[in-house]
Amino acid sequence: MESNGVSLLMRLGLTEAEARVYLRLLREGSVTAGRLARITGYSRTKVYEILEKLRREGLAESYPTRPAKFKALDPSASIPMLIERRKRELAAAEEVLLSSLSKIWNKRSSQEGQVFITEGIHKASAKLLEILNTAEEKIYSFMAWVYREEYGSLLSALREAHGRGVEIFMVVYDNPHFNDGAAPEELSRFSSFCRRFCLLPRDFHPFPLPPLKILLVDDRDVNIVFGDYFETGSLRDAISVHYHNIPGIGAVARRIAPVYFENFFSKFGRG
Repeated sequence: MESNGVSLLMRLGLTEAEARVYLRLLREGSVTAGRLARITGYSRTKVYEILEKLRREGLAESYPTRPAKFKALDPSASIPMLIERRKRELAAAEEVLLSSLSKIWNKRSSQEGQVFITEGIHKASAKLLEILNTAEEKIYSFMAWVYREEYGSLLSALREAHGRGVEIFMVVYDNPHFNDGAAPEELSRFSSFCRRFCLLPRDFHPFPLPPLKILLVDDRDVNIVFGDYFETGSLRDAISVHYHNIPGIGAVARRIAPVYFENFFSKFGRG
């Protein structure tokens, strides 16, 4: 339990030493820095530095005895407040960082035919969003799942593409086999930015759809994401294959996509 607690606290911005001292402080109640030093094995100077950091973060408090004693504040109140601060800090950092990095990123797509393979859930989502952000004319997208963590970013990417005048054709499956998916009412919001849209009902297929995402952008980029979730109901892994400027693949996708999508739109479509 302690190792898991240390790992989670480190994700909130604490160092490993700070996390370990904080967890010990929670267990000890009122305690001196000297005792914490003996228990944790850190020097008294280091423990004092850590305790001061925990006080600044709103995780601990002290009272003036001789020697001074420290205690942890109620984590049910202090941890949510710390998380909210981190969210605000990350939001502010995101704005500055994106502005700075966008100025140095070479946005020009290579004219060479290339194939990219991306492994991992979050990296596959990032690749999909990157391709969406390059769209200039048309997007065809079939999604057999929408990961809850990617929903907001995907919605923003579609909104921005729509604002650039890109035509968007989208089919989304309200997947009953995926526990981590966005809710149907969230998925329906995609329709606001689509020329044609349909949300496939859960009972449309007597068997689960294959765990795929298919994205065709401007007859230039074809991206296929394979997901692994049917055994547990949770997305365990994903791998993305991105074909960029491969003439044969682009030509086939260009011919098939309108027919394939129209089959869904004629039965369940909007617009």
